[in-house]
Amino acid sequence: VIEIDCDCDTKELIQTISKSNLPFFRPEMGPDYQTLITPNDYSLQVTSDWALDLINIKSAWDITKGDTSIVIAITDSNYWPFHEELEGKVDFISDNLYDVDYSHGTAVAITAAGNCNNGVGKSSPGWNTHLQLRPMDYDQLLQATYSGAKVINMSWASGCYFNYYAQLVIDEVFNNGTVMVAAAGNGQTCGGAQNLVFPASFDHVISVTSVGPFDNHERFIGDTLSTHQHNLSVDISSPGYDVLLSTSPGVYLTGNGTSFAAPYVSGVCSLMLAVNPCLTPSQIDSLLKVSSHNIDSINPRYAGLIGSGRLDAKEAVLLASKFS
Repeated sequence: VIEIDCDCDTKELIQTISKSNLPFFRPEMGPDYQTLITPNDYSLQVTSDWALDLINIKSAWDITKGDTSIVIAITDSNYWPFHEELEGKVDFISDNLYDVDYSHGTAVAITAAGNCNNGVGKSSPGWNTHLQLRPMDYDQLLQATYSGAKVINMSWASGCYFNYYAQLVIDEVFNNGTVMVAAAGNGQTCGGAQNLVFPASFDHVISVTSVGPFDNHERFIGDTLSTHQHNLSVDISSPGYDVLLSTSPGVYLTGNGTSFAAPYVSGVCSLMLAVNPCLTPSQIDSLLKVSSHNIDSINPRYAGLIGSGRLDAKEAVLLASKFS
């Protein structure tokens, strides 16, 4: 018995061998071993966490559950640091968090890398990933990158127009090797779904818009007024309609927003870096796009405006693990 392993279409390989003059016969597909990891908090709050299912997160966890040395810096309003989903996950929390909104930042942080397999609440992509919790401003991006954060999540808007000085900050963070992921906007942001929102629309930032459980960009299919942002700056789509969130200790509910679509991408970026820590921000960006599922045919009205496709965690992590 001769085993052949290749990065190719297996069925096509079998057909080629069968038709060749090679001294092989009866080619068959070999076993595909999978551990089928399901954490014990995956279905506690809902029968099925459609968002995690859609991005194929369980198959990504079969490759890696992440690494505690990979840190996502969440820049946001404020946080409940003693939340059950953040216990033991936070390496740093800023001492100048004064915003009275604790729920938004908490929900974003947990969506990216809350506790997994802890018997309560919900699961999150960045199983073993750690977090920094910071305020939302451009200076914090610099502090985050120079403190070692490999991914920065920006689920906020700073304006509707390009700003040269903010772009310089973004450039510095990018050149220092940190991946930046931002919410594209919630449809009415900056006056309309086709308008640019910053920081998402700056160069070197991965701009994320929302899809629903059927890869639908319209939250209510057929209602063009129910979309989040779609424009030429959007890089990728991710679950952002009626997704499972936790906004404060013991509180689990569903919510909408590219604020929550973005941290799914940030969490997956942390898994990619866990299997290949030498990846640059440009390489992460490219691998995310190449591995995504193109959904333009499902959303023809928005073709070319919702990024390269919908996030696929398993394919992104697999490509990252093979990239050199």
